[in-house]
Amino acid sequence: MAHILVIGGAGGLGLAVTAGLLARGDKVSISVLNASEEASARAAVPSVAAVHQLDLGQANRLLEQLTAIIAAGDPIDGVIVCAAIAPLGPLETTPIDTIRRTLEINCTSGVAIYQAALPALRKTAGRLVFVSSMAGIAGMPFIGAYVASKFALEGAVDVMRREAAPQGVKVVLVEPGAIKTPMVDAQLKEVADRLAGLGAEESALYGYLYKAFKVMAEQSHYESSSTADAIAQTVIEAFTAKDPAPRYIAGDDAKQLIAMAKGDDAELDQAFATMYAQAAAAA
Repeated sequence: MAHILVIGGAGGLGLAVTAGLLARGDKVSISVLNASEEASARAAVPSVAAVHQLDLGQANRLLEQLTAIIAAGDPIDGVIVCAAIAPLGPLETTPIDTIRRTLEINCTSGVAIYQAALPALRKTAGRLVFVSSMAGIAGMPFIGAYVASKFALEGAVDVMRREAAPQGVKVVLVEPGAIKTPMVDAQLKEVADRLAGLGAEESALYGYLYKAFKVMAEQSHYESSSTADAIAQTVIEAFTAKDPAPRYIAGDDAKQLIAMAKGDDAELDQAFATMYAQAAAAA
């Protein structure tokens, strides 16, 4: 029985990963953001060993808290990081504070988790799994802050993997595509509200992006997105594989987009332009 800490255990994917690990018979502790998330998580997965309230938006404080939590608890065999935020909008109009916070939560906090957990994982020859995204390989319009944070995470985890491997600790990335989670429902409502309130200038410049994203996100969410349980299976595979790959691509959409991103940039630019134009027209 492994002892695993799931960061972001109250969210759609994090909760699915937690449930999957518990079903295997593992001991699982989770992190949540606040008391409301803690109550929700305890109701959904009452057999979790512990629930810790941690704010990934404050990486320095996170490092201090998590270091203390790990030192005070039982030895851990692994950490799985599922938490992230995904602000919407054109990069030109995205507040710098929003970009900074997204990088803090989606990347800098990951480095803090690595620093806090690595000494303990050295003792158990443990493993770290970070959930990235297909957007960490392909720069999709309208989610620029998220893209930037996931590209940064990909690079940071590459370094972690190469530095930790000689110490017996494996570090793995999972790159999912779209996932059916409550966060997407909230995004769809947000983009509809913002589209309705766009000023004339932003509407002229970027209205098509709002419309295209709404159409594509709705189509994906209701027709083709992977379930959280399906992606959780890949995450658990990445955690349990004897000799894990550096990266696991999860979801047909992720496999297709990542393959395109590894080709010619100009072709990908044109593919995105066509995709967004057609979706905007459909709106």
